[in-house]
Amino acid sequence: MGRPEKPVPRPGTASGELAEFLRKGRARKGLSYSELAQRTSAYSAATLQRAASGQGVPARQVVREYAMACGLDVDETDRLWLEARREHRREQHSPERKSVPKPRMMRDLSDLGAGLADAHERGGAPSRREIERRARSAGHKLSSSAAQRIVTRQQIPSSRQQLIAFLRACEVPDRDHLEWVQAWSRVRRHHAEELSDSRVMLDRQEAEAAGNPSGRVTAEQAAQLLAAEGYAPTERYRGYDVTWTVRCQHCTSVKRIRLSALASSRTKQCIQCHSRAERAVNEAWADLIEHRGWTEHGMPAAEGESFLRCRVAGVERQQSRLRITVEAPSHLFASGSWEPLITSAVREKLHTVSEVVYVTYTEQLN
Repeated sequence: MGRPEKPVPRPGTASGELAEFLRKGRARKGLSYSELAQRTSAYSAATLQRAASGQGVPARQVVREYAMACGLDVDETDRLWLEARREHRREQHSPERKSVPKPRMMRDLSDLGAGLADAHERGGAPSRREIERRARSAGHKLSSSAAQRIVTRQQIPSSRQQLIAFLRACEVPDRDHLEWVQAWSRVRRHHAEELSDSRVMLDRQEAEAAGNPSGRVTAEQAAQLLAAEGYAPTERYRGYDVTWTVRCQHCTSVKRIRLSALASSRTKQCIQCHSRAERAVNEAWADLIEHRGWTEHGMPAAEGESFLRCRVAGVERQQSRLRITVEAPSHLFASGSWEPLITSAVREKLHTVSEVVYVTYTEQLN
């Protein structure tokens, strides 16, 4: 029988239960891994031993071959494998697994995407090339790249035929296909309605921004709207809701935006500019506290002690304007002596004298 196996590393977990189940089946048959490999013929002794190690989740087909060679119940083996697979996915991607709706309850792209990903898991999580091979064997056409996009929820099947091909590749019973087709049709209708509503809203928004009979923003108007937010185009304007490559005129970083998002305030601040400004403000604040910068400006000691209790509550950057919100005791509000001190310290960190810095206060609650 060879050397005894190492203990299952994670007893009580789904992967641990799967490993224990396989090991007990082999022990009841009194088989060595070499003898087990001879029975399966498709897998080596090392592969079968790894499958029962409890480290990671083996391929479902390996587990099935192991189980059949030991006379174990294949349905129970599949159940344990699926639980181990789901446990592994939870650990890898998110702490909680959201429930997947039944096909008859699916309404939007998220529902259908989650359902198809779940069907893929239940079907043994075949690779994209295996999905392509299974679909072809069933008389359907489904490319490996399309299969990958469906599994990763980047798209839903583009046709009824592609949906059926994916379901058969994932071993979904034929009796359930009609319910899936109905769900797919319902989701597509709902998505088309959402797109239509979104298009109407965008058309209204563009007409307001354009202010001309055509209702369309011209390239000249687009450049003006862009400049007003501190950006310059690096390619020609192709449309109000088309992704546009632009350059921030302050930090020179390049980003991809939509003019529609910029106009609706969904994309206002340049992330790089904001991060740089926030870092400069925090560094300036820390320096003021560490070096007691107010003493050089003849600030009263009492005010200096009050300053130690203040904190930066927010930093907002738009073009060359920087607004700093300071949470401070109410008795400091009337003093206008702190703004020049803070402004000077921040400008020094930003290495500029042209930055317009505003300091506002919010009352500090005791």
